[in-house]
Amino acid sequence: MIEFYELRQFAAFADCGTLSEAAQILHLSQPALSRNMKKLEEELGVPLFIRQKNRLELNETGKYILEPVKRLLAETEALADRAQAFDRMNRTISLGVCSPAPIWLLTPLLSSLYPDMRLQTETAGEEALLSGLRTGVYQLIALPRKPDDEQYFAKECGRESLIFALPKGHRYARRKSLSLAEMNGENMLLMNDIGFWNFIRSEKMPDSRFLTQSDRFSFNELAKASSLPFFTTDLANKYFTTENNRVEIPVSDPEASVIYYLVCARENRREYHMLFSAL
Repeated sequence: MIEFYELRQFAAFADCGTLSEAAQILHLSQPALSRNMKKLEEELGVPLFIRQKNRLELNETGKYILEPVKRLLAETEALADRAQAFDRMNRTISLGVCSPAPIWLLTPLLSSLYPDMRLQTETAGEEALLSGLRTGVYQLIALPRKPDDEQYFAKECGRESLIFALPKGHRYARRKSLSLAEMNGENMLLMNDIGFWNFIRSEKMPDSRFLTQSDRFSFNELAKASSLPFFTTDLANKYFTTENNRVEIPVSDPEASVIYYLVCARENRREYHMLFSAL
């Protein structure tokens, strides 16, 4: 029976051109490599080399089988990669989200219900999330609306409302509520990865300038040191501490409140029955 290591050594010799160089790369002695090449010839039942004094080179048969051997080696290595990727996939729950809040809501629940699974999360737009769910990139997604298509199963998994965090001396600090239009034009701090909430910046407050931060620690330090307003939410307040020098004013616009839905492909509903039952 032909051994994998013999084919690998054969390909290494062909690439190097000499037994001594191939043996050095393979961390073998030259006599051991020579014996293995002789063994490969015996197993194939044909000579593969032209042997001359102090010289070994491939004959026409050796040259002929070289490319098939390299393809077989590549396919074998790719098989290991595919097997490992498949194993990771079967031990990983991929969750696509439209904003950070569903991660806060769902991570503890997923960890407790599926302790042997690894959770992988990614923020993306609604169309990309639905496409990823259809193609298997995600097993679960969280959207800011319930999808109409019957191919999906969805259940409410949380609600979130925007809040302005204003310095106590701000001109609107005594208000009971505040619209996005009233704050349009104000310079503000903002976390960078806010998902679908980006429409606030681009559509509702186009005249404002936002100092964005991708790191929560840096954001908090800037919030302490500056008088710039920033957004928080009722959900964020459960997971992050708001500076006590701020006044929190609810945003009055209807678009500033959202209901999140956890969604899976309908045929996979049974697989995540425990999760949906716990919501």
